Amino acid sequence: METMTLTIHLPKDIGSALERKARTDGKALTEYVETLITTQVKRPTFRELFADVRESITVSDDDLTKEIDAAIAESREARKR
Repeated sequence: METMTLTIHLPKDIGSALERKARTDGKALTEYVETLITTQVKRPTFRELFADVRESITVSDDDLTKEIDAAIAESREARKR
């Protein structure tokens, strides 16, 4: 498998939390972060989930985009609570 190298800068508390969670899972930090990123990237986005619906309904693209964006914002707000 071909790989790509990334360098990221995180606040110290986030880095420490990642190290703690990696240890808890019995993984090296790089393996733990790779797993997190891979899992997130494989998840379909709202836009991908709604792609078929978007093609089959008669709502304008602008109106549908507004509705999808509102649903995304609402979901993100709910996760913060």
